[in-house]
Order: sequence, then C-alpha cells, then structure tokens
Amino acid sequence: MGSAHRGNPAPVSVVVVTYDPAPEMLIECLDSLARSKAAPQEVLVVDNSRRHDAVEQLLGRVLPSGLGPIFLPQLSNLGYAAATNAGVAASSSELVLLLNPDAALEPEALGELCEAASAHPETLGFAPKIRLNDPGFVIDSVGMAIGRDGVGVQRGLGQADLGQYDRPERVAGVCFAAALVRRRAFFPASVGALDERYFMYYEDVDWSMRAAIMGEVFRTAPRAAVRHLHSGSTRSLGQGFKHRLIQRNLIWTAVKNLEPEGAVRVLARRSSANLKWAAAGRHPGAALRAVAEAWLGLSGVMLSRREVQRRRRRRDREVLGLEDAPVFFDAETYRPEVSAAALVAAVGRLFALSPTPALERSLLRLRSAEATGLGRDRALLAAMLDGAGLAEGPALTWLRHELSS
Repeated sequence: MGSAHRGNPAPVSVVVVTYDPAPEMLIECLDSLARSKAAPQEVLVVDNSRRHDAVEQLLGRVLPSGLGPIFLPQLSNLGYAAATNAGVAASSSELVLLLNPDAALEPEALGELCEAASAHPETLGFAPKIRLNDPGFVIDSVGMAIGRDGVGVQRGLGQADLGQYDRPERVAGVCFAAALVRRRAFFPASVGALDERYFMYYEDVDWSMRAAIMGEVFRTAPRAAVRHLHSGSTRSLGQGFKHRLIQRNLIWTAVKNLEPEGAVRVLARRSSANLKWAAAGRHPGAALRAVAEAWLGLSGVMLSRREVQRRRRRRDREVLGLEDAPVFFDAETYRPEVSAAALVAAVGRLFALSPTPALERSLLRLRSAEATGLGRDRALLAAMLDGAGLAEGPALTWLRHELSS
C-alpha cells in the first residue's frame, strides 16, 4: 500500500453538506472519517440547516481536533450545489472528497481513493464502490452511466455485489454521494463549479457531462468501499418535490450540454412527457412546475450552453450512451428488486470479467428464463444461480434468501 495507509494524512479535504441531518446519520458519517486509516487533512461541513448549533456540537463531539473541523454555516438554504461550491472553495487540498451525510467510508476507502488518484494523474475524478446501507451487500453505485438523452444512471443500482464491478474501469461520471475529485476541476479554467440554479439533484450528472465533453476522464476505484443510506437525507421531501427538480434539471442538463439535435429532442420529449404525466395524475403539480420552470430558465441556460459548447472537445457519441446500466431498485420503497433481469446483469458482467464454462451455462439459462417468462419461477432462478460456481459470501446468501421468500 502507499503512504496514505501508513498513518500519514492523505492529501484530501472532505466536504460534507448538511441540512437538518438526523443526528445518528451524521455521527456515523463523521465517525467513519475519524476511523479512516488514511486521515484527511481537513473536514469541511457546510450547513444549510435552520439550527446550526446542533450540527456544530456534533462536530466537536465526534471528530478529533486534528481534522479541523471547519464549520461553514450558511445564512439560508441555498441548496446542495451552492453549499458544495462553498465547501470546495474553502478547501485547501489538491484532492476533495465529496461525501453525503447519509454515507460512511470503510476504513481503507480514503487510502484506496488516494492511491487511484496517484496512479492515474490524468483522471479528474474517482468513483468508489458504494453499497446500500441495508442490505449492505447490494450495490448503490459504482460510478455513473450517462445516456445520449442526458439521463444519468447509478451503475449497478440494486444488484447484489457478486464482484461484477471489482475491476477498475473508465466511466462517464461520478455520483456525488461519495466521489473523489481534483480541486482544480472546480476552477473556471477546468469544468467549473456546480450550477447553483439546480438547487439539488442532477448537479453531478451535469458536472460529469460537462467534464466528459471537455475531454476529461473518470474512473472507478472499487476497492474503496462506502456505505450509503439511499436518499437518506431527502426521503422526507416527498416524491413530488424530487420529481420536479429531477425533471427540470434533466432538461437543463440536456439543453446545456448535448449537441443541438439531442438538446432539442430531450427538451421536446421531456416537456411532453411531464405534461402527459400531469394529465394522468402522476405528480400533476410537480410535473407542470418542472416544465414551467425549465422553460422559464432557458434563457440563462442557453448562455451557459454557449460557453460549454465553445469548450467542447468530444462528440456526444464518444462519451455518452456507451454503457447500458439497468436499474433494479424501487425508488419509492428504497428496496432492491430481485429478478431474472437483475441476475442476468450481474452474471453477465461476471462472465465478461472471467469467462468460465459454469458462468456461461448459467448466463444462457438465466437469459432464456428472462425471455420466456420462466424467470417468475424464483426456485428455478435459485437453481440456475447455484450452478454458476459463484464464490460464497453474504451477497449470494442474501440472493438465495430473497429467491426463496
């Protein structure tokens, strides 16, 4: 291991943005930093809360004084994007770990991320392997895939972690639940700061897209493990609130970053889709507001588009839509979905990494079950999985339990 694992401070500033966090959740996040084998140089907590004193007291109770911490209370809640920009601007290290308060690092994670950054100086950002907090052996994200329609998808979301994402690889972007980026990336001469118009949601997709079309590169560092309570900080906000911001910000992301044909197509299709959802009673108020706000903000977004397109170095087809990343996760119940399709996705990636005859046979059987409807027979799926020669572990045990229930 590198020097980061021998107790020397890692050249990393950690930025955590909070808004009325559940105390136990924030304590777990901060405690993971305190227990990290590679201590960060500083921890900056940018607080959008209404009660700054509660967060400040937690910092003093959990974090050792050697980590700072640097407390940055905001006068009002300007949103995640603005708070992140403030934290990065106040940081002093070459590397910055963006970490949500509902995420926690495993002890080796920060050191692994630093080693990846040292080994790949040309890479702008690194995605750890983020697993769901419950169950703790199901993937939440290993980097991000971004389609040519501007839709960002967390790679592996809902799949049991069978090792299918264990090989470091290039990805389209990083998920800001936990991501290591070079501080210079936030400078105007590079990708620049997060777009503060977004308030929250999709700012990591927008930022990653900007970086990719400007010629920057992202990689995964799967040996760096992180636990994440999916949407733990925002579950109380309601599905309508999320729908409005995600749909509005997706439209802005496409208009700002995509080539002309794609930008116009997404603007038209997403506007139409939201109007249809509103007519059908699916978050009607939120869907209508998403369209109205997206169109009202277009003049400002178009100004940003000119600068982004002026600095374009790659065509959309070179960096977007290069990977199919299906999601097997219920966004309303926050539970992974076990299905034939999910098993095909996991075993298919394993076979690509290590093409053994047993994996090939199981993959062919699973694909046949998915195509013919036999995938509804969960006992049959379990038998196919048992014949794959997979290494025993908690993820496989969990899968068997789910398929037998």
